Amino acid sequence: MKTTNIIILALATFLVAPISACAQKQRVNKKTVVAEKDTLAILTEKATEGDASAQNTLGLWYYSGKNVEQNYETALQWWAKSANQGNPYAIGNMAMCYQLGRGVQPDSTLAVALYKKAVEKGNKDIVAQHEKLAEKKENLFSNALMYELYANGVGVRPDLAKAATYQEVLAEAGDAMRQYRLALYYMNIDRADRAAKWFKAAAEQDVPGALYYYGYLLHKGMGIGQDKGKGIEMMQKAEEKGFLAADYQLGMAYHDGDGVVQDYQKAVEYLKKAAPVNGKAQWQLGLCYLNGEGVACDYDFATQWFAESFRSHEKEFNALLEESGKEAFREYLMGLFHYHVDKDFEAAIACFKKVEKAKRVEGKTMQAMCLANKDYAKGNVKKAAKMLEKASAESPVAKFYLADFYANGIGVQKDEAKASELLTKAADEGVGEAMCALGDKYISGDGVPQDFVKAAQYYLQAESQLRLTVASAKNLAKCYEKRISGLPDMDNVEKRIEQLNAHQQNDRLMYLLKTFKK
Repeated sequence: MKTTNIIILALATFLVAPISACAQKQRVNKKTVVAEKDTLAILTEKATEGDASAQNTLGLWYYSGKNVEQNYETALQWWAKSANQGNPYAIGNMAMCYQLGRGVQPDSTLAVALYKKAVEKGNKDIVAQHEKLAEKKENLFSNALMYELYANGVGVRPDLAKAATYQEVLAEAGDAMRQYRLALYYMNIDRADRAAKWFKAAAEQDVPGALYYYGYLLHKGMGIGQDKGKGIEMMQKAEEKGFLAADYQLGMAYHDGDGVVQDYQKAVEYLKKAAPVNGKAQWQLGLCYLNGEGVACDYDFATQWFAESFRSHEKEFNALLEESGKEAFREYLMGLFHYHVDKDFEAAIACFKKVEKAKRVEGKTMQAMCLANKDYAKGNVKKAAKMLEKASAESPVAKFYLADFYANGIGVQKDEAKASELLTKAADEGVGEAMCALGDKYISGDGVPQDFVKAAQYYLQAESQLRLTVASAKNLAKCYEKRISGLPDMDNVEKRIEQLNAHQQNDRLMYLLKTFKK
């Protein structure tokens, strides 16, 4: 907010009454001057000793030039000392200095924060004073302050409707973010017509969220005449600016051919961008992988995304499994339950054979993993390796498992080069666990030249699929510590490192399997 738009308030509005003042003009004699000097000395002594009230009053004297030479900076210093002791009137006086730029560079944001703090601590006069001043709509500062007070219930009862009236003044003045927030308020109270007006105004100033919501309203014909083509165009602009909600809506538009030519491949591209933070996008991705829409049908990837979205889509998931033609997928899930949860490998193999009979490669892949499991008494690693060799021609996940066989000589002759080749293919074909394993190799220089940049690239891809392992998260934190080029969120690098080091293992698949069995 620009300070030039602020109406300067009357000084008496904020300053507390002085300790003594002449009631009327009178001739100043020597005796009077001496008394005033004595009063200043006493007041200064009390203020210096830490008396908050004296510090506030002394600030008033320096601000107004009473008994001392006027000095805004000194006034602010005394008010700051008093404010540090919680004096609400001193805090309000400091706010005035920052509002008007007296003794300090003007800072409307800090001024609002200080006024709010002063009100919280009991300086309720500020509310009445600014409420009256806000009636003059050209007084943008007071309208901004009153919005904050009513929106947050500071010194007044929370009242979003009343807060919106102050926000309207600021929006009318052309503040793009105020226009956007006001539009969101109207969306939340189902006033799409009012929301459309302000989203459009903010969109014209290129606010990403406003571009998206205005496009969404146009696409759906909510509160405004429907124009699907224009709506798609606006949402694409928002998407280009990094507004993730637009990715989901665009993905669904391309999936359904709603306002655009149907394009499953493009739909999946958008949905993948939205999936890290959007449960609906995760669910739709699961459906795309299950049905082979825009991607090859893949039970492994479908299950991954269903697991991510399961808590918010349990009913839809259960209904899906009841559909005709989903028998093989149900057997696959039951096989995973026996493999991961109850460790009944005989039962798991029986399920996976049915999956293989339905001509799904995942059945062969998981039979191999059962045979290779050290806890399976009838295990056969050589047979498992042969099965994975066949499955790897079709399955990225089979390539990932087979890479481990070659790396450790499980059922095959150890071959590091072959292992790295398979691991790279699996990672490039979208297996998040392979991305993590390959990144770990580049961090350690195990079988490949050490390369923190490549490692970080693979880790970030795995993270975007919500497949980042705990070990790989810590390695990615090391990349941030080294300030590797090309990393996102470098402005918040310390927070990013902290989050990565606290990263926990993804357990959503186990949750889905246990709930599915019930």
